[in-house]
Amino acid sequence: MTTPNQDHAKHPAVVLAKQLIACPSIAPADAGVTQVIGDRLAKAGFEVTLIEQNGVKSLWGCAGNKGPLIVFGVHSDVVPPGDVCDWSSLPFQPEIREGSLYGRGAADMKGPLACALVAAERYLASSPANSLRIGFIVAGDEEPANNHGTNDVLEYLSRLGLQIDYCLVTEPTSLSQFGDTIKVGRRGSINGHLTIHGRQGHAAYPQYAINPVHRALWALHTLTEREWDGASEWFPATGFQITNVSAGTGANNVIPGKLNVSFNLRHGPGLSVSKVEAIVAHAMALAGLQFDLECRSDAEPFLTQGGGFTDLCCEAIRDVSGILPERSTAGGTSDARFIAPHCANLVEFGLVGSSSHHVDEHVSISEMAMLTEVYETILQRLSGSHPVSQ
Repeated sequence: MTTPNQDHAKHPAVVLAKQLIACPSIAPADAGVTQVIGDRLAKAGFEVTLIEQNGVKSLWGCAGNKGPLIVFGVHSDVVPPGDVCDWSSLPFQPEIREGSLYGRGAADMKGPLACALVAAERYLASSPANSLRIGFIVAGDEEPANNHGTNDVLEYLSRLGLQIDYCLVTEPTSLSQFGDTIKVGRRGSINGHLTIHGRQGHAAYPQYAINPVHRALWALHTLTEREWDGASEWFPATGFQITNVSAGTGANNVIPGKLNVSFNLRHGPGLSVSKVEAIVAHAMALAGLQFDLECRSDAEPFLTQGGGFTDLCCEAIRDVSGILPERSTAGGTSDARFIAPHCANLVEFGLVGSSSHHVDEHVSISEMAMLTEVYETILQRLSGSHPVSQ
């Protein structure tokens, strides 16, 4: 007699996810994962194009030649596992234990990627006269800071003149329970670096030195306590987070000559790089500090178009999971920020992501079966809202 977990362990999305996890695809290394995905897409009837830039392999796959284009935004790379001795099982040898699939990328995002691909296969097999075109943007380098794989594919689509009508990014958006959260936008991210100048000297003779650490503490504290902008319906209030601090020569008896401070702000649409620079510079000037300041934006905030597509996705999630998801813009950045300017109808939805980037990353295999059903339901209902006769 088989148990439900045994049945789910044989689910095609779980089987495919295990294949993907077995490829240690830490960008820019590909480790064969692009070939696995490309072969699977081609077998399902997708026309597949390999796009390779600066050593990064990404894919564009498209099936169908009529109707609106819905694209799954996915990535095939993962973060490094760290010390493999900390793992209960080897990170790139997928293992099922107690109803969960373990391995690096199980949640972020080889598990959801596998679910999306299997959902597309099932939809295409059951709807030969479909009224949708289905696309896959498979980025090979979403995890590094300077990723470009999704943009490489988008530039290729632009050259083809292809317009994306709907997009579903398969990030692990569920928080504590499958189906509890869907992302309808993301906050922006501004990084900054301050170098605060003092005068190096002997710790026994502070009168002949200027300690930039002491003098900067008050100014930095005011920035952390500041109300940068107010919370809105979709975006929480912005916070100023100091992320790295360094000073000194390594000797205990030397007053440092400079203090280096890195910071980050996750923000809504009311903040810009120039405004952040002006506020930080004003705080430094009030404290009488000499400083150098550099700020840059890693991501602009965005909020996707509400209504039809978002409602359709939320209803599909509710009908499969029994939970109507909360619509959120919280969390970090994703490649949705690159796609959003090209597609107003964009949402992000995936598995529970609490173990993403952690040791012993894992996902529930029963929830993988549900996610596959959610994605297939979205395709079916979207197809039904666009009859072939149109």
